[in-house]
Amino acid sequence: MYRLLRVSAGIAVVIFVALTPSALKAQTPYPSYPSFPAPPPPVYPAPYGREIPNAPPLEIEFGLRYWYSSGKFQKTLFDSTGALQISRLTWTGIVGNSGEGYFNVTDKGVFVKGYLGLGILGGGNLQDEDFPPVTAPYSSTNSRAQDSRLDYANIDLGYYFLDNSRGKLGGFVGYHFYHEKLNAFGCTQTATNPAICVPSIGDSVRVITQNNDWHSVRLGVAGEVTIMPNLKLSGDAAYLPYVTLNGSDTHWLRLGTDFSGPTPETGHGTGMQFEGILTYNFNNYLSLGVGGRYWRMDAPHGISHFDESFIGGALPQVEKFQTNRYGTFVQLGLKY
Repeated sequence: MYRLLRVSAGIAVVIFVALTPSALKAQTPYPSYPSFPAPPPPVYPAPYGREIPNAPPLEIEFGLRYWYSSGKFQKTLFDSTGALQISRLTWTGIVGNSGEGYFNVTDKGVFVKGYLGLGILGGGNLQDEDFPPVTAPYSSTNSRAQDSRLDYANIDLGYYFLDNSRGKLGGFVGYHFYHEKLNAFGCTQTATNPAICVPSIGDSVRVITQNNDWHSVRLGVAGEVTIMPNLKLSGDAAYLPYVTLNGSDTHWLRLGTDFSGPTPETGHGTGMQFEGILTYNFNNYLSLGVGGRYWRMDAPHGISHFDESFIGGALPQVEKFQTNRYGTFVQLGLKY
């Protein structure tokens, strides 16, 4: 009997151990299931910001332009105190034909853009007025403007703080240079002064040359809007908070008698510039555009340095300067 109880107790212990959870876990494995990769995190376009995942890291565009323009330059001469108006020279209808190269580089919102151009100026008229009591009676003469030229350059550095599939908008700071050389030929009196250009001087004789170098700081906004998949409108508007002028005036028929050489002129002021371009992209590389442009620079704080050019000596005199140029252009561009 005792031996039978010992055997029964041993069997019970074996059964108990076999039925414990750890034993069940070791002896009866769980079924395995196939594993799947985790889905990638969703990317949502930023309605007010940059679509970074879809934006190319670098975009380069360059090309050529032809600009047809018209312009005006005017300067008014006062006495040394600035109270008495003495003379006014107004160049109008000065037509320009120029060619230029341009570029635009954008990288992750930062952009650098600019252009360099040169051309010829033709046509137009110079009206030279002299006022009493210095010149009496009042004198007004007309001369033909021709054989003139212009050259210019511009560079801007900025950042697009809005950039998505609908368009771009950003701000920039830049520098602008504009040189104009104006030549006038012939002289005809159109008022009543009998001592100036009477009789008339022929159009083959050069009478006046005006040289101007304008330097400007640009602060502005630039942007573009996608109208259709292959059509976009872009442009910029700039305020010129600081404009300087370094120029000279040469009265050729008075050299050696009244003047020893060109009269230096300086001035400073402000201005504004606008540009807009409608561009059609034939593919990812080639585009054709048509645009418009307007410049205006004013230098109301100017000086004519007669102390450096007038034979026998003279005081510097106060001057005011203004120039503007506007027109349309066409461009052919390549994009990388």
